Amino acid sequence: MIATLPGDAPALGRQWSRLFFWTGIVTMLPGLQFVLPVPALQLLGIDITDPAGMFYARHWALMALCFGALLVFASRHAPGRGAVVLAAAAEKLGLALLIALAWNEPALKGLHGAAVFDGLSAATYLAWLWLQRGKF
Repeated sequence: MIATLPGDAPALGRQWSRLFFWTGIVTMLPGLQFVLPVPALQLLGIDITDPAGMFYARHWALMALCFGALLVFASRHAPGRGAVVLAAAAEKLGLALLIALAWNEPALKGLHGAAVFDGLSAATYLAWLWLQRGKF
């Protein structure tokens, strides 16, 4: 069952829930990088040879998996949705800005798609939070 917040139009609430569900699924995809870091990074054209870099790449993948899972959870559980969406918006906006600021860095070329997806997701989440103001 899709949960909505008080005051949400049911049809609109379902659309937002679907958006959080599917962006959560996409956000979880880097979780594969936690389990299979070298092949996943190779798909992005990223070559990390030092142990510290690999540690942080795997940690980031685990964090992305967790944020995605929280978005999927929040898509079906309205009471915690605001906090999850706010945290996800902050993380996605931060990543998008970091990549945008280093857009011409050849080592980050494989992350351009993530920056676009995360930037659009963050903007959408912030719009939802704005529409929900006063409902939490």
